[in-house]
Amino acid sequence: MSQRLALTTASLFNTTISNVTDAIYYDIQTPEWEPHLTTVRRLDSRTGTYEVCGSIRNQVNKPVAVSTYGGDFEPEEQWVKKVDGSIPGGSRWQFDDGEGNAFAWSIAHGNNLELRSADEGVKTKRAIATFYQHKRYFMVGRISQHACLEIDNSVVESLDAIILSLLIVEGKRRVGALV
Repeated sequence: MSQRLALTTASLFNTTISNVTDAIYYDIQTPEWEPHLTTVRRLDSRTGTYEVCGSIRNQVNKPVAVSTYGGDFEPEEQWVKKVDGSIPGGSRWQFDDGEGNAFAWSIAHGNNLELRSADEGVKTKRAIATFYQHKRYFMVGRISQHACLEIDNSVVESLDAIILSLLIVEGKRRVGALV
């Protein structure tokens, strides 16, 4: 069973990520007066309040440091590590969700990002999350299909870290720094 989370805008750093019922709801903001800091907040559907689950420091639209749950900032290269693959273009970007689970993003068919478990001894053939980029009419017009993130229900507990890592990896890919 999986859930489809939609991104409301083409911008990664000013958007909302939510499912159809808004039971899962993330607000991602980079204010005009603080363009170097992106804040990721999760809406607690029971209390109706926002909780900060992470922050990303940016330099020239490229992520450089990450903070989770109000902690200290650490360089993004330490939080999302590049692991070279054995095939050309087979690089992966690995991270830990803080609960001992390791995941890795990789570029898949059709230029989508796929997330798989990177734990030792676990070999998953299918992706546990897939990010589909937005599509435009004739590549320049209005958006014909909004970006979305399809996640398996088994990784909902790790969704805070997954979204933070997605923002870093996709942000780097969009500025051409993902090599």
